[in-house]
Amino acid sequence: MPIPESRSQVRSIGRPRNAAEPTGTTTPRTGIVNAATRLFSEKGYAQTTMSDIARAAGLQQSSLYYWFRNKEQLLGETLLVNRAPLKFIAEVGAGSGSPAVKLYRLLRFDTMQLALSPIDFNEIQRIAHDQRAEFHQFWTDYERLRDWVADLIGAAIAEGKFIDCDRLETAGLLLNFDEGAQKRTRLLTDDQDRVAEAIRVAEQVATIAVRGLLKRPSEIGRISDQAGQFEDAALALRSQSPPQT
Repeated sequence: MPIPESRSQVRSIGRPRNAAEPTGTTTPRTGIVNAATRLFSEKGYAQTTMSDIARAAGLQQSSLYYWFRNKEQLLGETLLVNRAPLKFIAEVGAGSGSPAVKLYRLLRFDTMQLALSPIDFNEIQRIAHDQRAEFHQFWTDYERLRDWVADLIGAAIAEGKFIDCDRLETAGLLLNFDEGAQKRTRLLTDDQDRVAEAIRVAEQVATIAVRGLLKRPSEIGRISDQAGQFEDAALALRSQSPPQT
């Protein structure tokens, strides 16, 4: 069965990160986070100082403190790429829809937010692996996300929709799929091209992953359409909400 065409022509799924920082553009805040990430990798988190980060970002230390109060806050910023799906999946999990549809939505969202993040998730994961004590929150959040995915897989198995499989191992592999696929956008510098590619790849990842688990793979079109309807409804609701002050 061919992969359904991307929905990028009819809907924008939306960015999970700060809309004030367009992709393809390096803002001072993004430049600081990138510099800190590089230094955490090269020197270690404990050995990296705020003055080191300021120099690497090409800023005076006073300018650095305008953006970040301390190194701990910077660490938290690097970890946001891992926490974005947790908020999304909590919202999806509390809503309606079958487990298969919820899994489709989560995998699509996770791939997209990884692809559009200014930080390469695989680099953060490598640093977190080498410096587990400082990055313990990263692994706590990662395990929570994996457990959510495993629960959705288990629920779909119980419904008779998914093939039987090791839920935790499969959940881990699906997240690895997301993490690898996001690299497809890393070399694109044009803002529109990167967003369009992120949408396309996210749709394909979700389609391939969920279709591979279905007892009846032909149902993937219906699941994809239902996931799209939820996104349309969410976008409509957000557009009707009064702006926050």
